Amino acid sequence: MRSNRSRDTAPELRLRRALWADGLRGYRVARKGLPGRPDIVFGPARLAIFVHGCFWHRCPLCPPRASPATNRAYWEAKFEGNTARDARQKAELEALGWTVLVIWECQLKKDGLERIVAEIQKHLRR
Repeated sequence: MRSNRSRDTAPELRLRRALWADGLRGYRVARKGLPGRPDIVFGPARLAIFVHGCFWHRCPLCPPRASPATNRAYWEAKFEGNTARDARQKAELEALGWTVLVIWECQLKKDGLERIVAEIQKHLRR
């Protein structure tokens, strides 16, 4: 698992390129000091964005995936821990007054970047 990146993943880079191409600047990447260290942070707007991989974070939009065949108990505990941590971090950020967007890897593929960038812009205008 050491080779699995925690930041600058392909979905994150794809979204950041789309934000940049659309003229959205001023965000920070993996800003320290916030619960969960969101992938993209627009500080003045108090908008935190997590770009989650469907496999590791168990996307609710995707059909259920099988766990790896070996060491099944470890993997089930790992995935349950990931989802519990994600929910806890989101709740902590919201309690601090942040708006939290969770963007799933499959959304970047299915929904298209334009719709996701438009949703982010909508939150920034509030």
